[in-house]
Amino acid sequence: MDKILIVDPSTQSSDLIRQCLASTGYEIFTAESGLKAMAKVTLFLPDIVLLNAELPDISSYDLCKRIKGNQTTEYTLVLFMSSLDTRDSRVRAIQVGADDYIEKNFDAYLLISKVNSLLRVKHLSDMLKQKYTELEEKNHILEIQLKMGRQVQHALIPDIDMSFKDIRFCSSYMPAMDIGGDFYDVLQLSETSVAVVMGDVSGHGISAALLTAMLSMMIRSLAPKYANPDQLLFYLNNDLCKIFENSMKEMYACVFYSVIDTKERKLCYSNAGQALPVMVRTEPGGEEVAMELEAVGTPIGMMANASYEYHFLPYEPGDLIVFHTDGLSDTFYKNNPEEFLRRFKEVVADAKSLEDPKEMIEIVLNAFYNYNATETEKYEMDDVSLIICRL
Repeated sequence: MDKILIVDPSTQSSDLIRQCLASTGYEIFTAESGLKAMAKVTLFLPDIVLLNAELPDISSYDLCKRIKGNQTTEYTLVLFMSSLDTRDSRVRAIQVGADDYIEKNFDAYLLISKVNSLLRVKHLSDMLKQKYTELEEKNHILEIQLKMGRQVQHALIPDIDMSFKDIRFCSSYMPAMDIGGDFYDVLQLSETSVAVVMGDVSGHGISAALLTAMLSMMIRSLAPKYANPDQLLFYLNNDLCKIFENSMKEMYACVFYSVIDTKERKLCYSNAGQALPVMVRTEPGGEEVAMELEAVGTPIGMMANASYEYHFLPYEPGDLIVFHTDGLSDTFYKNNPEEFLRRFKEVVADAKSLEDPKEMIEIVLNAFYNYNATETEKYEMDDVSLIICRL
């Protein structure tokens, strides 16, 4: 039930107003002075105050200011009632926060109409504030969940800075949002072999992060069982197709999987639609040659029983491989992949002479990543992942 406080020094006037509002069903209180009115406003928290412009103790304008200036009562409606209906009195009432103004010699229907109209607006305002509060609470919960999701994802996709049999690995992950859809890993398979995984799932946000976590665990489970990259991608694809066979939403991932055999000094690899790594080799004449590790294949989860190409090539100590996701090209070269590849090969070849892989990553990101992007631009950007592999 809505509550109304009538503030009027005249008992006769208060009774008249009460009679006008008797049929409305509102709960009505009265106060004969400004100080009593302020006390009752604080105690009863009325929805609307019908305020006489002339009070015996304090200015009605000051009382309105106090009501609107108090954090507890700032949304209480104030309807000024004055025997003077002048432009100055109306403007002054509005300036101190009054919500409406009515001449004291009012018609009963006009008073009821104004009160009902103001209360409808207040109800809508209260609903909006409640929805806003609920939205803020949900956003706060979502922020906590995103931070927790980021921590879980970071545990599954850690920053890599490690060595294996004189091979150095270093990584960088730049999600467009708190959590992203890229994933990568470096897995020791035996005393002489190590696998490098680079992947990118469809979509962004929480659903993409959940899929990256699932794929990371699936790959870690399958890697010890299948020595050849094409075999691993085959079974990974079938497992993912089976999981989402009844899903209405298409879920898929692009994955490049490679195995480095340090004993044979060879690199074996297969690809499921992922951006191709670039390898920089030193030719006998001393020239640095950058080339893509070409391989084609259907993304994981798109089609059951898809087959994948198997490739291998020898490597020499000092060769460099840069694994990356396609977010690297989207910032500046989204509509010009040929120019991106030309520039990328150039940057990677120039960076090969550096000893520190972290410095190589910094050079690559400075060339292709927009650090100054706004939050809106970041939302439209893709995640960026890099692994530098110094053989």
